[in-house]
Amino acid sequence: MQIELGDLIVAIITMNKDAVGTGGTAPVFYVGNNEHLGELSEKISKILDGVVHDIGMGTYIIVKH
Repeated sequence: MQIELGDLIVAIITMNKDAVGTGGTAPVFYVGNNEHLGELSEKISKILDGVVHDIGMGTYIIVKH
């Protein structure tokens, strides 16, 4: 039997600490600039086999579809 996770936010990467609340299940990574935002999002998405989505306000989410 194979168990799969689908359509879950597996990570949040943001430059804006006020844009993301705490208490969720996805880890939150805070970065200082746009360059790090893009680099870290790309690396995490490859590691987790997820897709990066830019939700604005300097925040990306990684979703496992």
